[in-house]
Amino acid sequence: MGRRTDPGQLDLFGPQPVSAPVPGRACPPPRSPRRAASVTPTVAHDVLAEIQEGRYGALDDSDRIVVFEDTDRVRLATDEDTVHELLTGGYVQRCPPREAVSCLHGAIRRPVAPLRLTRQGRALLHRWSALKPY
Repeated sequence: MGRRTDPGQLDLFGPQPVSAPVPGRACPPPRSPRRAASVTPTVAHDVLAEIQEGRYGALDDSDRIVVFEDTDRVRLATDEDTVHELLTGGYVQRCPPREAVSCLHGAIRRPVAPLRLTRQGRALLHRWSALKPY
């Protein structure tokens, strides 16, 4: 049952605004919860080291991150979220389009832009390498 109040009586939390749905206007879809990125320094260090070696690339202007298996074959990266966090943080960048290579992704040949470290990425890798116990 609904709550009935006297029009002259104040509610416990003050007057409630009356909002009627606007015809023809749909409610916005509920926001999906954003995944928290779980980037640990150890994983980020390993990914930065592999990027410096030239093992990661971006698949044909999409958000898909791939790992070079051979000189002409790639597969999807398992650490894609970590690489995206490093891209948005400014530690990694795509190589210019002229440096893109054609690689097989499955049975289809696609252009892959290799990833490289920025100046901040090289500094971060150097700092974390100095802290890593051997």
